[in-house]
Amino acid sequence: MLRVTRFLLILALVVLAAVVVVFVLENLQPVQLTFLGWQSPQWPLVLFISLAFIAGGLIGLLLSVPFRARARVRIAGMHSELTRFRKENDALRDKSLTDHA
Repeated sequence: MLRVTRFLLILALVVLAAVVVVFVLENLQPVQLTFLGWQSPQWPLVLFISLAFIAGGLIGLLLSVPFRARARVRIAGMHSELTRFRKENDALRDKSLTDHA
């Protein structure tokens, strides 16, 4: 089963690499972008698309930081609460055993 999973992963990576190579080769023409009166130098289109993709990923990661931090705090609180409940449960079990003995 592990071999099949590994093979499928390698196959997916090879297909993805082939798609990226074709994408790069199809988008090598130089373009100049204009935004709010600012004009960029002429660079290959694939460079602008790649930069936009990377910038979007970084912005997404930065925006997720507060949510992940809040989730970590909640998990830590729940973990301490679980520990407290386990101790309380053990104490009640021990008390119940000593009461019936």
